[in-house]
Amino acid sequence: MKPFDHNAELSRRDFVKVGVASAAAAGISLPARAQDEQGEALKPSEPLPARVLGRTKEKVTILNLGAGRAPDARMLNAAYEAGIRFIDTASGYANGESERNIAQWCQDTGNGKEMCIVTKHPSASPEEWVSNVDERLEALKTDVIDVYFVHSIGDKREGSDDEGIEWPKMKEWAQAADKLKKSGKVRFVGFSCHSDMSKRVPILMNAVEGGWVDAVLVAYDPLSAKENAEFNKALDACYKAGIGLISMKEMRSVTAADVPKFMPDFKEMGLTPPQAVLHACWSDERLVSVCSDMPNLRLLQENAEAARRFVKPLDEKQSAAVLDLYRRHGRRYCAACDGSCRRAAGTGADLNTLARAWSYYEQDGCLGEARKLYASLSPEERNWHGADLAAATQACKSHLDFAAILPRVDQKLA
Repeated sequence: MKPFDHNAELSRRDFVKVGVASAAAAGISLPARAQDEQGEALKPSEPLPARVLGRTKEKVTILNLGAGRAPDARMLNAAYEAGIRFIDTASGYANGESERNIAQWCQDTGNGKEMCIVTKHPSASPEEWVSNVDERLEALKTDVIDVYFVHSIGDKREGSDDEGIEWPKMKEWAQAADKLKKSGKVRFVGFSCHSDMSKRVPILMNAVEGGWVDAVLVAYDPLSAKENAEFNKALDACYKAGIGLISMKEMRSVTAADVPKFMPDFKEMGLTPPQAVLHACWSDERLVSVCSDMPNLRLLQENAEAARRFVKPLDEKQSAAVLDLYRRHGRRYCAACDGSCRRAAGTGADLNTLARAWSYYEQDGCLGEARKLYASLSPEERNWHGADLAAATQACKSHLDFAAILPRVDQKLA
């Protein structure tokens, strides 16, 4: 992917032409794109279907562009043309390049006013979270942030031994959130969370109790929501409290190679397995949007097409097929982890976080994020040597192949 040129002066038509040329090179055509005989009248797609972000009353598209890889102008334009009006970024994504690229694109195209943009910062205290907002405003070249999150609650962070499990119900964080919104610099607040279930469930329940959280970006997949009663209860509580739920990590088990022959219904519907997973997520009315990392135009097109074609929840048979997909195909990261893997392995190593760091590197191509997460672990939490990895795989909710993953973690991230 060609890096975004901050010095380039491109008109909106130039941006559209770049998107069209790139799509043609990739062998795809973006839907609902009109062009006259001279090839000049290129019109953007209508926005994708939208849902209300909890009690905020803000409507956001059901597909959210995850910008962890710092999308360039081509990808941002293609996302807009495909109908996406919701973008998720963070202070640390691509060392700040993600926010800068989005800011430049919004300025050059004038499309920022149509976008709901989420940004995040891994603050160690409410004071740091408040003080950091000016840096985020500067990076995004805006006067107000649509949604401002505390990044990765449940993970350890520099400057604090507190993993943040209690933060969503603490008055200090509620006061910080109130201060941010009253300042006019932030419209809505919340946090992201992809820690294991032993932390994720109480974090979500604490968000309900605390009352200050408007939205949450949470690791989710249909199988975890179906089979984990406590997680399901926490999702219900958030939904009833008016907290907007945005899913992430739902595609960790679904790659181009995962085309199982046991899904004839989806073949008849014209859905690929990843599109079927998206439909399964949108079938859960508690979810407002799916945040998806879309590293190329083909995946962006497929995901946007899935969003446009979603008109009703999957039926029981179709839902069962998606759950079977999750059961049959091993994941690079377990969204349902409850610590069973490490207990069965007889180790203090944080096996699932190590696997998550590897997934950032291998699947997402985000070496910086992978190394940062790896570095946040203590020496004991990194030391998996001597652990019974076969037992860990057996106990893992997603049956991760730790014997294959962990040596590569040491090789690339240590």
